Amino acid sequence: MVAGLTVLAVIGLKSEAGFSQPALNWRPVASHRVDRGNIKVVWLTGTPYEMGYQHGSLLHDEISSMGREIINGLDLAGRGLGLARLARRRSSPDIAEECRGLADATADLGMTADGCMTLAFGDVFQEFFTYTIPNLLFNDGCAQFAAAGAATTDGRLYHGGTLDNDRRPIDYWIKNSTVFVRQPNNGIPHVFIGVPGAVWPNSGINAAGISIALDTAHPNQVSDLDLDQGGSNVQLMNEILLRARSLEDAIAIFENRPRMRANLIMVTDGKAKRAGVFELLGNTYALRELDENGVVYMTNHFVSSELAGRDEQPLEASSPIRYDRLTQLLEPGHPDSWHGKIDPVVMTKILRDRTNPYTFETSDVNVYDDNMSPGGNGSLRQVTFDPERKLFWIAAGEPPVPENPFLCFSLDELLEIPNGERCAVPAIE
Repeated sequence: MVAGLTVLAVIGLKSEAGFSQPALNWRPVASHRVDRGNIKVVWLTGTPYEMGYQHGSLLHDEISSMGREIINGLDLAGRGLGLARLARRRSSPDIAEECRGLADATADLGMTADGCMTLAFGDVFQEFFTYTIPNLLFNDGCAQFAAAGAATTDGRLYHGGTLDNDRRPIDYWIKNSTVFVRQPNNGIPHVFIGVPGAVWPNSGINAAGISIALDTAHPNQVSDLDLDQGGSNVQLMNEILLRARSLEDAIAIFENRPRMRANLIMVTDGKAKRAGVFELLGNTYALRELDENGVVYMTNHFVSSELAGRDEQPLEASSPIRYDRLTQLLEPGHPDSWHGKIDPVVMTKILRDRTNPYTFETSDVNVYDDNMSPGGNGSLRQVTFDPERKLFWIAAGEPPVPENPFLCFSLDELLEIPNGERCAVPAIE
């Protein structure tokens, strides 16, 4: 079957995958790159190997900027420590093929398939090595929230989040925010929002109106890490974007894919106006959906009745502080609440909020990490999704990231869908 025809079978009609009737004539957009402000956009298409090769070719210089020491270190860890063998055993063959393509395109830089696989399984390795070697620990940030129904101005579902690293910006992430428009031969077209060299997303959205993003969490006991089976959570996000057409599909994937580590992942379903926080702990998970007020949110700790307290204790102080501020901003009844007024512009205001929920002091925008607010916790990138319309807005670039314009992207436009949704305005200032 020629490239594109399998995709057409997956796309189906609007009722199945969110595409409008004219999309039945859709063909994948040719691989190319466009830079939009400080955000790189690359189109990938075909087999996993082909998409990996295109990734490595279009972002060759950016991958080079990792530096030879890091690239060689990934290869050494992959081959010398055997990490790539474990990664291959616990990853799908498609991931290995994508890494092989990326490595072939960047072989002159010293990138190898083993090094790429080590990075592809990096969330698991980070958990295991930082848990057992505390001096390697770094502070975690990130927050996600969703609102729908009575919480929003139009009843639509909106999903926003921030990718944070406390204390200091990571230069490679600041300079290389990338939108990967992925058009696989087999699977739903989707977007990864990530960085060059990584074959997984921090967040993303697919053509069925599913959005997803991750916050880091750690287990309280090493016994809650699954050493015997399971795989990567960021690769699991890849699987959901590739396969899921509903929140129910995502639930089925979580139930049938063993996991090696803890995390929190938010998945939203724009068509059904549903959103859920998956609190993951090895092979155990709890699901928190939109509450009676139409909101759900997470920072970096578990709050479900099933898993609260089974994550790392004592909590980093910033996580409950930011969670409490989101409560004030999202739930009704607080003087600062945006409940009932939430739209894409207000989502941006929430992401930019720098107020301490207890003292109500506001930190200066030039403070990179105030450790007390959604907008001041060391943001590397911020994103808002309108998953039903398949629109998303990204703030990236130099700190303070939340103060940068949120550039609007339309997945329909990126896929060149006739008569699809388009951004009404190019950016939220």
